[in-house]
Amino acid sequence: MHIQANHSLLPYNTFNINVKSQYYIEISKQSDILTLRSDLKMASLPWRIIGDGSNILFTQDIEGVVVRCTYDKLKIVKEDDENVWLSVGAGMKWHDLVTYTVKHDWWGLENLALIPGTVGAAPVQNIGAYGSEARDTITRVQTLNIYDGQRIEYRNADCKFGYRTSIFKQEFVNKLLVHRVTFRLRKLRFGKANLVYEPLKNALSDYSKESLTPQMVYDAVVTIRQNRLPNPERQGNAGSFFKNPIIDPDYFETLLAQYPDIPHHKTLDGNYKIPAAWLIEQTGWKGRSHGHSAVSAKHALVLVNLGGAKGSDIVELYQLVQEDVNHKFGIYLEPEVIVM
Repeated sequence: MHIQANHSLLPYNTFNINVKSQYYIEISKQSDILTLRSDLKMASLPWRIIGDGSNILFTQDIEGVVVRCTYDKLKIVKEDDENVWLSVGAGMKWHDLVTYTVKHDWWGLENLALIPGTVGAAPVQNIGAYGSEARDTITRVQTLNIYDGQRIEYRNADCKFGYRTSIFKQEFVNKLLVHRVTFRLRKLRFGKANLVYEPLKNALSDYSKESLTPQMVYDAVVTIRQNRLPNPERQGNAGSFFKNPIIDPDYFETLLAQYPDIPHHKTLDGNYKIPAAWLIEQTGWKGRSHGHSAVSAKHALVLVNLGGAKGSDIVELYQLVQEDVNHKFGIYLEPEVIVM
């Protein structure tokens, strides 16, 4: 356990915003919480939980205690002829986990390659990309209550997974620290590639679906992401800043009459999901800057730090984008990134 005062959070957010926390603490086990809570000063302060900050926009210094889980052990907890169950520490890098699974020819996480952040953030955010979501493979989430250290386990059905959300992002935000996550993955002969995302399907069109391996899908996903999205190590960003809006059928028909080429995806409940990137492009924001921040020229859904931006600069930019999209389409873009 490491405790540091007046600590810079620059290494722990991919927007590269330089704010400080009153106290910064790395936790790896249950007893760390019990030890901290026995300290009257630490117990009296508000606690906030972060991972690698790949879905956070810091706008000011953080008062109180910032807690980060560093437990990163991985082990097979169960295995049969068709499946393998992996228990993974929340502090492990997500992409490292995906790389490990494809090297073992296990299906399930390959479409989620190159997503920045930690394993612990996967169930909180229900991360997703290219037709896959974390909830598709998660069987259990083991958490620690940050008030008393109590260990609480949630089955998949208990997590209230939704579009980029979960019970850990809603009811239990800054209350439960994700400590371990268990995934059920399919072995090579008993799984198959998820190619519902058209660009991924096209990238692998030279191969029969039966000949594909997790590694081949993983390689294609990495190539697509590298070509389409700015690298946060070179240009600060948090990936997709807004959620793709979902609208009802009546309003979709109204928009379709005005914009016959509007891209869309019909959801299971009969509503329509519209790509937020397309909406932003139509307002002319793609590639435009605002002070030290900008809408990426590579992908309109990504807001970037051009260098030296403050969190407030990014906030001003996203609000301007929101206003223009709402004015043109009557659609409110909800941020996917947590503004803190």
